[in-house]
Amino acid sequence: MIKTIVILPELFVLEYLKGKGKKIFGFHVGAGKPSNRWSLEKFTEVIASLQKKYDAAIYLTGSSSDKTEIDYVRRKLDFEVGLFLNNTIPQLAAMIDQSDLFVTNDTGVMHVAGTTGTPQVSLFGPTNPFNWAPIGSNKQFIRKSDLINDISVENVLSLCFKLLNPNNEGTDEK
Repeated sequence: MIKTIVILPELFVLEYLKGKGKKIFGFHVGAGKPSNRWSLEKFTEVIASLQKKYDAAIYLTGSSSDKTEIDYVRRKLDFEVGLFLNNTIPQLAAMIDQSDLFVTNDTGVMHVAGTTGTPQVSLFGPTNPFNWAPIGSNKQFIRKSDLINDISVENVLSLCFKLLNPNNEGTDEK
């Protein structure tokens, strides 16, 4: 059974995540516009791959409007996933800022994550990332076409590895 944990950012990090001495990876799988929502199957594959490689503590962000997407991802994973749901923007920013990596669709949450120092991968479909993507050396985006699902799992993992291992120039080698 997958355990659900929903608490304030400082307690979430101290008691659930940092207490385990693990890297912390967050994911925002929802989006108000379906055209901005990457495949849940692909998200699940990325999450599982990163958790396996890094033995990371994983959490999902969202609100009650993302319930269907969050429930789907949680059902498909065979490990514990924390939930950080229905929080204020400052709480969300504080949580993301404590993370080692954050992967998100093109949403308002992407912009919140962009204000933090956390390495971030943003996924784009029809929106122009050159106008909207957060900027910075640790803020990366992927856009293949107007169809967000043209982005592959390998595209996302490659950028995640690059951000997590900057001296290895995008490889997953240590």
